[in-house]
Amino acid sequence: MEKFKYFLPLLLLVAPVLSFGTELKRLPVSSRITAVTVYPDRAVTTRSVSLNLKPGSYLIAFDALPALIQDDSVRVEGKGGGGMTIAGMEIKRLFPEQSGEKRIKELDAEINGQVQRVGALDARKAGLLSQKAFFESIRVAWGERISRELAIGRPTAAELHEAAGFVGVGVTSTEEQTFAIDTELKSIKEKIDSLRRQRDESTGSRRKETKSVEVLLNVADGGNVTLNLTAVTPRAGWAPSYDIRLAADTKTAELTFRAMVRQQTGEDWNNVDLTLSTARPATGGAPPEMVPWRISFIRPHPPIEVPRAYAPAPARMSKLMRANGDSLKQRETAHSEVAMAEEASAAFETAEIGTEQSSVSFHLPRPLDIPSDGTQHGSIVAVDQLPVNIEFLAIPKLSPYVFLKSEIVNQAAYMLLPGKVNTFSGNNYTGSFELKKVAAGEKFELFFGTDDQVTVKREELKQHKGAGLFGKNRVSYRYRVELANLRKAPVTLTLRDQLPLAGDEEIQVSLDEPSVKPDESGSDGRITWKTLLNAGEKKELSYGILVEYPKERLIDGL
Repeated sequence: MEKFKYFLPLLLLVAPVLSFGTELKRLPVSSRITAVTVYPDRAVTTRSVSLNLKPGSYLIAFDALPALIQDDSVRVEGKGGGGMTIAGMEIKRLFPEQSGEKRIKELDAEINGQVQRVGALDARKAGLLSQKAFFESIRVAWGERISRELAIGRPTAAELHEAAGFVGVGVTSTEEQTFAIDTELKSIKEKIDSLRRQRDESTGSRRKETKSVEVLLNVADGGNVTLNLTAVTPRAGWAPSYDIRLAADTKTAELTFRAMVRQQTGEDWNNVDLTLSTARPATGGAPPEMVPWRISFIRPHPPIEVPRAYAPAPARMSKLMRANGDSLKQRETAHSEVAMAEEASAAFETAEIGTEQSSVSFHLPRPLDIPSDGTQHGSIVAVDQLPVNIEFLAIPKLSPYVFLKSEIVNQAAYMLLPGKVNTFSGNNYTGSFELKKVAAGEKFELFFGTDDQVTVKREELKQHKGAGLFGKNRVSYRYRVELANLRKAPVTLTLRDQLPLAGDEEIQVSLDEPSVKPDESGSDGRITWKTLLNAGEKKELSYGILVEYPKERLIDGL
């Protein structure tokens, strides 16, 4: 089998003289997406079509492609018998008039019919209102007549009953018919609104943009040929998600690595072979270039000499000076913006398609369906058993809880990307945290939530301000920390606090009279105690923080 490729950059060079000719018959093909490589911020789709062709030239058309595909990323390659070559390729934007045109006419006719029904019902309703007014006039007239004739014994009871029945039946009939018409009008108007919405949707979809890729294929000997078209599409990506489940013996933890894939490319991915890549094409294929960084003294412009006879008034002179200053600022801003534009233009976005030199790819074991609805769809990438050594960590200054922690080495052959970690102890969900990027072989920390059976309580005993020796101000704080182990086994609790960092050498900070000397003191101000607590044991730890600074100075941050 012979394999052949056609690359778009070559097409761009010959595009001004490229013409497929009018004698070629356009052959639309039905292709389907067979494979997708998903990057954190985009995807590369591969669609395939197999044809059996006789000798000749063909214009193979991949129609109804998403409008989002990047034209300069389109590639076509094929496999087939000898004598087959791809002679050209062209990408077109299309606004197809869909079959909805007939549906729009049907909807228009139906809407017009319903509008006519509304007109007829309105006419009937107007007639009923006239009848109702007529019966109302009869009722009023009969009332006046009865008032005059009752004195002379008329009308008779039979005449009164007949008149009341005539008016009552007439009014009731008109009211019932009016109510029925109002109900029917409401239903018809709701139907008209629905039909108009359908028409608007059909009209909008009629102008939906798509793209078409036309491939000029020359076949010398005939036979079977398979064409693969790949393209980069935005609005797709994936992000990692992790589950960490601590075993009951607290010796191991199960790490489940999931990929959350989402896409809104305009077409569904049905039963596709999915590969996830950690490469980030958005960062560019080459590093940005530096431009010269120049500094110089500010040289004010010489004053504008104005003839004495035309010297501006003080107010106008002030305004002129402000205008000159604003002009200088604008020129400096413009210069800065140009420099930034030059700096930004040095970076190029180049897709790292198919390379594994600086990234890791995860080929999922089974085909997946990813609809184009923007929702996240999870798939398990890997499951690893990690050895853990549980430690108990407390930072009572910031939280009243004791946290379970383990420091481990990433023994996987791939990098752990930044993402959300859900932690479990057995089947109990204990919380979540954000994992930073961890390279293969790198040490990192895992947390498994809090432990209510080991407690810590920090209490501020006193705060003192006063003058010290040698004319210095003194500020001191005193703390007491109570530790308790309610477990049935001993634990080692790591207690962490901090000292303020002095921003000036005249400010002196020290740990004051700790009941137990810290095991570690960091240059960042952190102080750490590691305390062994036997089963059921309680301990107490106290310490102070002392800050001294010159008496005539004020201090900020305490």
